[in-house]
Amino acid sequence: MDVLNFDGCPILTNVHIELDHFFILTTPGAPEASLLKEIGLTEGPANDHPGQGTANRRFFFADAMLELVYLRDAEEARRGPGSGLLFPERFAAADASPFGLVFKSADTGTPFPGWAYHPDYLSDGQTLHVGDNSAETREPLCVYQPSVGPRTPGAHANAHRVTGIQISLPLSRPSAALEAAGQADRVALRFNEPHFMEVMLEGGRGGQRRDFRPALPLAMVW
Repeated sequence: MDVLNFDGCPILTNVHIELDHFFILTTPGAPEASLLKEIGLTEGPANDHPGQGTANRRFFFADAMLELVYLRDAEEARRGPGSGLLFPERFAAADASPFGLVFKSADTGTPFPGWAYHPDYLSDGQTLHVGDNSAETREPLCVYQPSVGPRTPGAHANAHRVTGIQISLPLSRPSAALEAAGQADRVALRFNEPHFMEVMLEGGRGGQRRDFRPALPLAMVW
């Protein structure tokens, strides 16, 4: 798949990417998790990100995972190997995107322009490929994690499948990395709108919807 940027130049190798998980930046300790539990979702085990200065609370689904990520140590975030993610700046700026998308692929190569990130919290020297739009804090972070297999639901997973997510952002022209991310399965982008995410579970067949604003820029349909 070749995607062209606004100048008509190729920006992608032939890499088909799939959504693995996604995250939302929250307040310290992510108390917003209680809102998701109110609609019957089960919370999984939390996780820490050494060298990145962040931690999370997590909600696993049959085929994806939602992280509520919060800033644990701003100095570590600025000085650690994850400094290029600009987490302190993202948490501080009112116009910054609070979202991140993490992809996987069975193909080799890199799906969008970016840089190599070697997190302290991944074993065996695994590398993440971060989209070079990481410097544009108004866009969601785009991350590609090679060599990731199918997500297997664990004991804490909710049975729902994530059938689509739509991210809105107040920009009219996406970067090459974000444009490529928007081609992934189950991902849709809306422009010239406030930062917002809508997550569809099981195609919304139950006809229920919960909007978590203003606490979270998130709505869920199930």
